[in-house]
Amino acid sequence: MYQSFNPCMDYMPNPMVNPYANMKKIRLTRAFIPDQPYISLFPLDEALKKGTLFPNLYIPYPIKSKE
Repeated sequence: MYQSFNPCMDYMPNPMVNPYANMKKIRLTRAFIPDQPYISLFPLDEALKKGTLFPNLYIPYPIKSKE
């Protein structure tokens, strides 16, 4: 059923209807996800306070002085 589905933007060859019809197919974005080693887990009560279960993802904001 979906064998002929093509999600590219050149589905309408008429440039008056689709202004992107004559453009080359280019990759607009690329995701970069670095590997994250599994170290350990926070205890659940501490994870709820810190907002994450994974210690290597916990980076708190610096505390500003009120002076």
